[in-house]
Amino acid sequence: MESFEHVCKVALEAEGFVVTTNVKFPVTRQTRKASRVEFQTHGYEVDLVGARTDELVLASVKSFFGSHGVSLGGLDQSGYKLFNDDELRAEVIRVASERYGYAPNRVKLRLYVGRFAPRSRDSVIAHFRERDVAVWTPEQVAELVLRAAESRTYTDDAVITTVKLLHATGHISR
Repeated sequence: MESFEHVCKVALEAEGFVVTTNVKFPVTRQTRKASRVEFQTHGYEVDLVGARTDELVLASVKSFFGSHGVSLGGLDQSGYKLFNDDELRAEVIRVASERYGYAPNRVKLRLYVGRFAPRSRDSVIAHFRERDVAVWTPEQVAELVLRAAESRTYTDDAVITTVKLLHATGHISR
């Protein structure tokens, strides 16, 4: 699991979700062959799946810490196909709702962003909101992780332990 995915997993768990990683949902689609009709099944991977009694979350995680960040210009990339292709999104939600036993309207999509490109935060969030995708900002993720680390209960998790270490050594004040 990629490191930022693990951080987002901890954030989802802080909301009361049971979380698993890297789940593939098989979707059958017609290919673009001009000579004949052909269908192909592909497993569309979701980075995190969070289950709670009231909802199922399918989440994609984009850290972009080593780059300029998530921008509107980059939204055509294949990593965003689930969010930009209406038919694919509907089919993945259908498959997920059947697999996990949730009504389709209880399946929610999220995008966790580690870094936005300069001056793109509001436009990226608006773009995804129009597609019923909730965007979780780095600040929201950090808030949930900090809250999870405040627990005095022992948690054998590298993210929680790192936050507790930074707090104990005075590197963070909260």
